[in-house]
Amino acid sequence: MPRRTPRVKIKTMLKAHDWAFELLQKLIDLILVSLCWWLAYYIRFLRFENAQQGLAPLFLKLLPILMLLTYLSFEKNGLYRSQRFNSRLNEILAVFKANSIASVIFIIILYFFADARLSRLTIAIYFVFSSFVLIFFRIIVRNFLRSMRRKGRNLRHLILVGDGPQMETYINTVQTFKDAGIRFKVWIDSGSFQDKFPNIPKSTGSLKDALGEPKSDGVVIGYSGVNSAKVEKILKEYFDSLIDIQVLPDLTYSFIGHKIEDFAGIPILLVNHPKLGTLDTILKRSIDLTIALPGLILISPLLLLISALVKLSSSGPNFYGQERVGLDGNNFTMWKFRTMKMALENEDKNVWDSKNNPRKTKFGEILRKTSLDELPQLINVLMGDMSIVGPRPERPYFVEKFKTEIPAYMLRHKMKAGITGWAQISGWRGDTSIKKRIEFDIFYIKNWSLWLDVKIIFLTFWKGFFNKNAY
Repeated sequence: MPRRTPRVKIKTMLKAHDWAFELLQKLIDLILVSLCWWLAYYIRFLRFENAQQGLAPLFLKLLPILMLLTYLSFEKNGLYRSQRFNSRLNEILAVFKANSIASVIFIIILYFFADARLSRLTIAIYFVFSSFVLIFFRIIVRNFLRSMRRKGRNLRHLILVGDGPQMETYINTVQTFKDAGIRFKVWIDSGSFQDKFPNIPKSTGSLKDALGEPKSDGVVIGYSGVNSAKVEKILKEYFDSLIDIQVLPDLTYSFIGHKIEDFAGIPILLVNHPKLGTLDTILKRSIDLTIALPGLILISPLLLLISALVKLSSSGPNFYGQERVGLDGNNFTMWKFRTMKMALENEDKNVWDSKNNPRKTKFGEILRKTSLDELPQLINVLMGDMSIVGPRPERPYFVEKFKTEIPAYMLRHKMKAGITGWAQISGWRGDTSIKKRIEFDIFYIKNWSLWLDVKIIFLTFWKGFFNKNAY
């Protein structure tokens, strides 16, 4: 049996009453929802002239449903967990998102199950007021906690153990979020980090000695994968201690992100899992369709003109379909305007594009310089093979070649291929460094957001069409 260790007394004020603080936060949220609901009723039915009367019982009956939906939505979005490592903006956006989800579900329930119909104005008034009040309350709480931590209260004093690369990332993150109230008491077994982070005391002693001193709120363990036995040894010795133990997994080979799932009570760590969730995927696809369909209609005269000029420039079809590798390594046909004279069978499958390709037509060179040859790929977007923004797809021959030469190359296929991308608007297109291109693709997938897509689309129009490496 593992040796039992002395129980450690936790002395921080808020930590000892986490459950009470969380309960208080939930109660205040529900009270604010109630007040905003009745404020919407007061404005809509007591301040407007000729407003319908006698709806107070209905509002009272609907209030518990709205309160429950709001609570569940806030819980689902992690708003009752510690926000120490969450920025103010992210917390505000999370509150707005959670309140929006609760309001939309509430509207759906009203539509399908309620006997009476509430005016859309009433719901709109409630949503505006509740979003403002709930966000304002969160800001007050955050400012209050920040003030307490600056006075030396509500701090968490942690013991660091291990010299894994993830430890450096963790420390940098803590130092970025200065208002989180995290203090490092001592660093045990810091290894190669002995001279780095001089503001953190280092120790060659044991974890037992460090835990014997006062004001220890938790232990953070971070070893590389090859030293995982050290993690097991610590857990075996201290698994029944009252001290909080956090283990930082070694994610050296998780280049684009990770995700923890629950499988029938079994936690599963998914490595190199893209950031996109189901809702994000739907939103990204909606934006693709919103741009591609009207775009094709608006530029159809231009497409017809280019098509005619391609036909006049040389014999052959107007469009050129080439096999490319897309999402999850699946092949698809990517369409372009033809910019070269017709090739012999399989002539261009394993030939890298170059600036002085003799098969290029004069009009084709113009199309390539202006990237207008890419416009037919809007059809690929409509078909679902591509997205407006994403890593540029490559030919199967080069995929097989690069995947053995460039680390993490295949991870770019974790996201749908795009007409434009972060690498392209950054100048890495044409006959440029493949390694740099992959570096930018990995960055895009790891840091994906709708705002990043909007930024890339804007920059594509600003500087992406005309590029010295487009040929």
